[in-house]
Amino acid sequence: MIVRRIVLPSLVCLLVAMMPLACSDREAPAAPVDNGDVTEVTISNFAFSAPTITIDRGETVRWRNTSGSFHTVTPDGHQVFAERQTNTQGQTFETRFDTPGRYRYYCNPHRALGMTGEIVVN
Repeated sequence: MIVRRIVLPSLVCLLVAMMPLACSDREAPAAPVDNGDVTEVTISNFAFSAPTITIDRGETVRWRNTSGSFHTVTPDGHQVFAERQTNTQGQTFETRFDTPGRYRYYCNPHRALGMTGEIVVN
């Protein structure tokens, strides 16, 4: 009886929370686009277009929201850029990376869903 009162409602809540992911008619985000000195990462369907991208020092990364849902690009352990928020389809912002290293970031509201990324600067 206790199992039914605790486990069953918890399971139902989990399934309801995950329904938007299963019912989405959107395709997975496209791979990042490299336009010379600017590499574009799309934000769509609770994912960044690539978990890891590699660029050269002095190049720029542009994030583009293609879903219109609220997302953030939040630095994870560095201060190369400040947290950015987006909730408008087509909205973009850019950051230039001048120092070699690994720069992780995540979407604050969707981090638990695995919405993370990393930029490797050579």
